[in-house]
Amino acid sequence: DIEDSAEAEVIEESLSIQKKEKDLIVKALEKHNGKRKYAAEDLGISERTLYRKIKEYNIK
Repeated sequence: DIEDSAEAEVIEESLSIQKKEKDLIVKALEKHNGKRKYAAEDLGISERTLYRKIKEYNIK
């Protein structure tokens, strides 16, 4: 069914975007030696948003 196929594609793209976002966060944290303030600035997001994303993606 075309509708099911389109829905599966959207879900797959969403997961791919989430993986890219997580990878960017991890790289920014590594670049700044775990300093969230600088990682958030680098990513163009607030520290609060970064903290929420770290919890959401279970980044250690």
